[in-house]
Amino acid sequence: MKTKGAVGRIYGEATSTEFNFVVFDPREVRRTDYVKVWNDVEGWVIAQVLEVKATADLSGADVLEGRDAERELCIAKATVIGRRDDEGMLRVPKTPFVPGESVFKAEEDFIIDVLGLKREGAYIGFLQDTDIKVKLDVNSLVQKHCCILAKTGSGKSYTAGVIVEELLEMDVPLLIIDPHGEYSSLKYPNDDEFDLEKMKYFGVRPKGYDNVLVYVPPGSPFAEIADGVLKLDGKNLSAEELIELAGITGNSSQALVYQAVKNLKKRGSYTVEDVISEVEGIKHNAKWTVLGSLEKIAEVGLFDDSPTPVQLLLQKGKAVVLDMRGIPPEHQDLIVSKICNELFELRKLGEVPPGMIVLEEAHNFIPERGFGKSVSTSVLRTIASEGRKFGLGLMVISQRPARVDKNVISQCNTQIILRVTNPNDINAIKKGVEGITAEMVDEIKRLPPGTAMVVSPELEKPVIVEVRVRRSRHGGVAVSVVEGSVENKPKRSLWRKSKRDSGDESEKAEKAETGKRKILKTRVKSRAKPEELKEVKPKGESEEPGEVESEKLENKKSENKKTSGKRNILRKMFGV
Repeated sequence: MKTKGAVGRIYGEATSTEFNFVVFDPREVRRTDYVKVWNDVEGWVIAQVLEVKATADLSGADVLEGRDAERELCIAKATVIGRRDDEGMLRVPKTPFVPGESVFKAEEDFIIDVLGLKREGAYIGFLQDTDIKVKLDVNSLVQKHCCILAKTGSGKSYTAGVIVEELLEMDVPLLIIDPHGEYSSLKYPNDDEFDLEKMKYFGVRPKGYDNVLVYVPPGSPFAEIADGVLKLDGKNLSAEELIELAGITGNSSQALVYQAVKNLKKRGSYTVEDVISEVEGIKHNAKWTVLGSLEKIAEVGLFDDSPTPVQLLLQKGKAVVLDMRGIPPEHQDLIVSKICNELFELRKLGEVPPGMIVLEEAHNFIPERGFGKSVSTSVLRTIASEGRKFGLGLMVISQRPARVDKNVISQCNTQIILRVTNPNDINAIKKGVEGITAEMVDEIKRLPPGTAMVVSPELEKPVIVEVRVRRSRHGGVAVSVVEGSVENKPKRSLWRKSKRDSGDESEKAEKAETGKRKILKTRVKSRAKPEELKEVKPKGESEEPGEVESEKLENKKSENKKTSGKRNILRKMFGV
């Protein structure tokens, strides 16, 4: 007998960590749903549905003959999460669940309590297929670092924008390293028609952030519309920075730079011009190539006698976007290296407030060994390993997890992973994310755009989140190549419909499926005689006498041909 409110009943073998249950109504239980079940020792316990399978008493022959299943069954597999004890600790049962025990949908408050979801914090979206808001602890998010990993087009920059909005709401100082100029749009409210409709669902309103400042390096084509031009201090550049910036590759040429810098360090402070003068005084045939490369650095104008105070890049209640569009990659690398080095040293001295560095396209600045070199790698690794002690956080964003330094990813306590399918990237996530399971990897491969798996020590278990719509305008929208293409058509609503709507849709789908089955039956049975077609037609389907008459006519023609053929043979044989 079905218990009131139950969605299923445990059957077969059950352990203390997982069980299977028969689903009463397939529309009531879906993969990743949270259910509760009674344990004789621990009481009510939460479990999550891993998969749902449908079985039927049909053989292959039955399917071919168009027979309907007399008995259909849906079986769900669930993994146990546990329950909170009186001290707030998560407890997983040590005794198995009893087959025959009823399974119920878990209440929202019960889910929030067991999963460890916060009542306050950075609101990033809804727990998938629920109305439960997922909020992350801001101190943990900033101090213990965060990474956002996804394939192109899955929504990594959009998700990063959502988190930046939340941090701005809480006056967290931010420096955003922006190679593609996607974050300056934070200044403007979101006016996308589709997004405005979704805002009602997520409970947010359009908002532009006037506490966002945009800086660009010297020589940027966007200097006129920026809030300021970032000028670097060119004093005491290391030999590695000069070699990277000048693109010096030969061993002999690099040796000259090392020698010149070594000589200058003995005398005290030095500039790029001093290095050029020092190389000129060295007797070596390779010096002319080196001089040409160093002269290019001086001409670029990155360095100035009156550099921009680095303290301006990390201010309380403000986000500074460093827009590096149009700047060569080697220059971007040096800029990031210099700024991060100086900010970290200032933070150690307490001369800048605690804050966070947001690093887009991280694989270009902290590449994994074997995927290239970067002068900024060393300082970013240091911030990842030591930044928590000094209150300087790092948000690492990349579309190529396999090319990002694994040491840095492993230092990020909060991992937000959107859809990833590349095998190398999947393997990188397995190595960099602690405690990830095979089921989680499978889930990551099939996440829809705008949906993320959030892994955090603050959560008892990774959760799937529908990322909320942005308040501010998104600057990373893909540019349409062809006007009026399929991509430009209005998007279908991406958020979850109400249960009533879902029920209506399910009923429609069920009716459509029933209709298909009846038509299949008709086609199978119609092989016998055309006259029998009338008897097996589904109700409500119009009779089509034209088709039947046509088939009769074809049969008659065929019989006439056979008769005519026989007469011809008889004539030849017997002269009839």
